[in-house]
Amino acid sequence: MVVKLARGSTGNLKKFLGKFSITVGNCFDELEFTSILRSINAKYSNEYWLLGWREHRVTDSSSVFTVTVIDGHDKEYAVSIYVRTNTITVTLPAEHLDLADDTTGVTITIDGDLASLSGRILCITGIKVREIP
Repeated sequence: MVVKLARGSTGNLKKFLGKFSITVGNCFDELEFTSILRSINAKYSNEYWLLGWREHRVTDSSSVFTVTVIDGHDKEYAVSIYVRTNTITVTLPAEHLDLADDTTGVTITIDGDLASLSGRILCITGIKVREIP
């Protein structure tokens, strides 16, 4: 009975993360991913509250985001979001660059008339939820 309740509560949290498209197979740029995590408190603070997260690099091409969440019944959960990391680079004429836009999470190098923009893409490969006793 206790095991069934624990599975149900972690399953509910996985369904909740699905509302934000945090599911296996989805990809985000780094800024978009962290914005989604931050929005949990703004949109659904009555269901879950995000306490914080930390990224742990596993290899050169993969990381784990450990996210700590608390639910409305004061149960604390550790959510491990496994991601494959890739870098995307785009080169364009520097005159087409609008630096008034938010460029957080993007590296920009300018060499003469060319600007190279690069940033990380995170693709979710696994999600594990465990309740913290």
